[in-house]
Amino acid sequence: MNIDLLFTEKGEAGLISNENLARKVAGIVYDPQSGLFTLEFADMDYLDFNIPVEASYNPYIDLNEYLHVGSVKKGHIGQAYQVPLMFSDDPYRNQHNPGDGPENPLESFSAFVRGVVAGQPVHRDDLGDEDSLGCVLGDASPAALEFAPHLARRHGLEAKPVIAPINAPGMGLGGGGGGGATAGGGGRSSSGTSNHSARTAKGSKDSKGSKK
Repeated sequence: MNIDLLFTEKGEAGLISNENLARKVAGIVYDPQSGLFTLEFADMDYLDFNIPVEASYNPYIDLNEYLHVGSVKKGHIGQAYQVPLMFSDDPYRNQHNPGDGPENPLESFSAFVRGVVAGQPVHRDDLGDEDSLGCVLGDASPAALEFAPHLARRHGLEAKPVIAPINAPGMGLGGGGGGGATAGGGGRSSSGTSNHSARTAKGSKDSKGSKK
């Protein structure tokens, strides 16, 4: 597995691999002295990276409370989530703000990867293979990356616009039809009363005419 450390223009960082990680990453530890990352997996296993980060990137890494973790293969994003970032020389750095990640992880990852402008390799399975030192994204443009089908639907649900709840007066389950019938009945009753009053008034006039 090959893994790169990538940055956006604002310093947002992520670890992107060329294939899916077999186990979920629970934590990431960075050692500023050696420049090496360690991935800590949920099953208590770990992976030490084998390529140190250039010292010039340290100020940007320090800006991040979590890192994006994902995989890209043949232009498709196969994994995408966020993991808290810890520093070996400052284990309590995020104790007040653990950096659980954004509310919409896929939408956040998409925005991150599309904004990537710089990076470097941080782990290679075969350090002797010079052909593997290129970016894990290959020829794919970050802006053109798409989610694999199993993530695309979830991303669509996260990205959909928020629709305001229906709150129109008088609306309810079955309420509209019943109200209409009642109102109509009232209208017919009122009309009937008016006609009755008109006939009564007419009858009174005829009665007065008979007295004359």
